[in-house]
Amino acid sequence: MTYRQVALLLVCWLWSSFCFSTRPPQLSLRVVTENFPPYNYQTDKGELAGVMNEIVQELLKRLQSTQNIEVLPWARAYKTALEQPDTLIYSIVKTPGREDKFHWLISFLSLDINIYTLPETYRGKIKQLAQVQQQSIGIMRSSPHESYIRQHFHLDEQHVTTNVSYLHLYQMHQLKRLDLIVAPRLLIRYLNQHQQTPAAKRPKAIFKLPFPYQKKLYIALSKNSSKHTLTRVKQTLAAMEQDGTITRLLNKFHLTR
Repeated sequence: MTYRQVALLLVCWLWSSFCFSTRPPQLSLRVVTENFPPYNYQTDKGELAGVMNEIVQELLKRLQSTQNIEVLPWARAYKTALEQPDTLIYSIVKTPGREDKFHWLISFLSLDINIYTLPETYRGKIKQLAQVQQQSIGIMRSSPHESYIRQHFHLDEQHVTTNVSYLHLYQMHQLKRLDLIVAPRLLIRYLNQHQQTPAAKRPKAIFKLPFPYQKKLYIALSKNSSKHTLTRVKQTLAAMEQDGTITRLLNKFHLTR
């Protein structure tokens, strides 16, 4: 081997060593969410759909992560993000009890949460919940607005039904097993279409929950995540904001912040 060949090999080795040493560490990231249409959900074919899924998929693409998004029951997704490091969770709302448990990265849509009744019992909007105290009401278990409903229905606790599925609550409402349900406006619109509910039977909003309960959807990271993971994810989301990607995806679904 000639001197020139040896020198060339040495230069190549030094260059590859430099590139390897300066390459950022492999990002170890777990991603969990739930079925929460129309924001993020799985279709009947098992495909991911909704604006929040598309935002996170773009995030993972830019992070060069091949990690699959795990669609879990909300209680399990929340427990995973609470306990496991380097775990990304969405769509999650920020409440006083959760504030110090996660790194809150970026927020999006307001949920616009209402109380709904069936059209046949619709008598216009109500001004206070005392007007419907004696009616049965369904609410998503462990949702940020459950405490509000329980506070205002505390005299008739037996009238409050919780469930882990908005779809089940919607179906119970349609079957008249519940007089009222509490849900985000866009979710009710989605279920109306998904269940092919006739216009005459579609739930009517009678009461909008007050401002403190109109929460926004966040992307968050587990509190015990590494500094490297937190920095990479924050920087990538900031870049998506700055180059207009997030606005473009929201516009695609005819949504605004």
